[in-house]
Amino acid sequence: HHHKKQVNSIKFSPNGKYFASGSADGTVKLWDTVSNRCFNTFLAAHDGSEVCSVAFTRNSKYLLTAGLDSSIKLWELASSRCLIQYTGAGTTGKQEHHAQAILNHTEDYVMFPDEATTSLCTWHSRSANRCNLMSLGHNGAVRYIVHSGTAPAFLTCSDDYRARFWYRRNTH
Repeated sequence: HHHKKQVNSIKFSPNGKYFASGSADGTVKLWDTVSNRCFNTFLAAHDGSEVCSVAFTRNSKYLLTAGLDSSIKLWELASSRCLIQYTGAGTTGKQEHHAQAILNHTEDYVMFPDEATTSLCTWHSRSANRCNLMSLGHNGAVRYIVHSGTAPAFLTCSDDYRARFWYRRNTH
């Protein structure tokens, strides 16, 4: 039940019952935290591309994955089905570096750093409609992005030796 290549990402579910791992072998695996056994595998989760990141929704019912093919998918764990695919990121089609897809603090938006433009790709999480690109102001690939759990704020870090803090004020 182990992966066949390196594990690129691993996360606990918020309810603590399981964890997910994403691998260079193209699979996503779900593991039981009590028995440490793999109980589900999504084969070729990103059509054979490496899986770069995994992230659970707060209710632990869905898993957001990002692949080296620049596609992001939302999986329903109960049915093992891909419910939504978020496309249009990655102007080169295939990115070189691993990047992760995340949800914002309200889970209304999916966020993904586009390597080719060093911009932030954002989609409405339910409709998969892409929003305007936002420049992240980095001069290199964004290696990591993390969102606050309580506020419209996130952090990015990059190959340009910088970390940046972002905060969105209400615009009424």
